[in-house]
Amino acid sequence: MRKVVIALLLTLAITPALQAQVYAEMLLAGKERAERKEIQSLTVPGHVDVYNQLHHHGPAFESELVGYRVYFDHRQTVDIYGKRHKGLELNHTQFYPTDEDIRHGYGDDVLWAGTTVSVGSLRGFIDGMPTFIEPVERRTESILDYGPDKAVVEVKVEGWQYQGKRINMTQRFTLYAEHRDVRVDVTFEGLSEMPAPFCTGVLKFPGGMEFTDHNGLCATWGSNWAYGPKDTLDARKKATVGVAVCIPPRYVVGEPDNKENKLFLIKPAPPVTTGNSKTKKAYTAAPSLEEYSITYYLAFCSAAEEWTGSFHSADEWFTWVKEWKKEICR
Repeated sequence: MRKVVIALLLTLAITPALQAQVYAEMLLAGKERAERKEIQSLTVPGHVDVYNQLHHHGPAFESELVGYRVYFDHRQTVDIYGKRHKGLELNHTQFYPTDEDIRHGYGDDVLWAGTTVSVGSLRGFIDGMPTFIEPVERRTESILDYGPDKAVVEVKVEGWQYQGKRINMTQRFTLYAEHRDVRVDVTFEGLSEMPAPFCTGVLKFPGGMEFTDHNGLCATWGSNWAYGPKDTLDARKKATVGVAVCIPPRYVVGEPDNKENKLFLIKPAPPVTTGNSKTKKAYTAAPSLEEYSITYYLAFCSAAEEWTGSFHSADEWFTWVKEWKKEICR
């Protein structure tokens, strides 16, 4: 018995603790770091604007390769944080590095999203244009989990009035360790029929390059002033990035032309049934949208990345996204 106990103690002593390879945070705003309070979830009535009451404007999450945040407002835009070196940074920079941080090799916000779909932000689609997620009765954004190997952020709206329908929609963003891509699972509740399509895609860059396979995969590459037009005199804030979205073809119902974005129209698909006809579910009425969903993927790279295997041209980026689709987007 004594030998068994000793063996167990030795095993515990040499087993390394799991080290987090992802991180997530949502913070109440404050001028000084000590004034920013960490929260896990926030729900507000749809007419309440808390965008500027949250530091970095919503939940932020990262792997060692990339960082993301989701705006807590009617846009629910996905924004991106590019890195120069691999590692977790957001606990230190909180999405806004200082000049000293930049000198020491930290990353930065690398995209001016504006009103575009940015990188895979979900939108409505009315009269040939993307529309924001409004009006809604309630809006909730939460950090569900992070560490050691994945971060999960959830965005939920209740009572979204869209095309004459009342929709409850939940978007779940999952980022795995050692990944630059995010899985987005969107579910719908409370309807017996689907309204007009939604849309997602990626923004276009002035003078940039574009790619689409016309079947759910699109990507762009280009440069922008990541902090907006007011910063065009600050050379360090000009960033070159590649962005991409991959949507399984079963959800794609169109590819409209748009000046600011490369877009796909998407509709939820019914559940995929398997087995013989006796085991397949038989519907006696139209299925509830509680059983309908969309799953798609988004990704980006920053040309400032300095590690082996990073991307520094449109050709390299577009080659990667084509292989990416083969792996995860069937």
